[in-house]
Amino acid sequence: MSMKEFEQYLKASDFFADTMNAHRAATAEVIAAFAQLLKRRGVSDAEFKELLRQLEDATGRPSVDGSRRNLAARIGDSLKGRA
Repeated sequence: MSMKEFEQYLKASDFFADTMNAHRAATAEVIAAFAQLLKRRGVSDAEFKELLRQLEDATGRPSVDGSRRNLAARIGDSLKGRA
């Protein structure tokens, strides 16, 4: 089975999708909590926005890029919910 076929197999798995969504949500919450700590220490909103933008930068691997964009969006949502 090629890597591409394996990725397609995983994408078709409900269990894998649920696991990834739970992992992304938990990771975003941890990063958002850490970001709030940094904000209290004086890191600006502009600096956070730049870090999230960098997380969304392309790596050349579509599956990785999608995960990074998804995580960046979840972090942003978590930060908005904590404001």
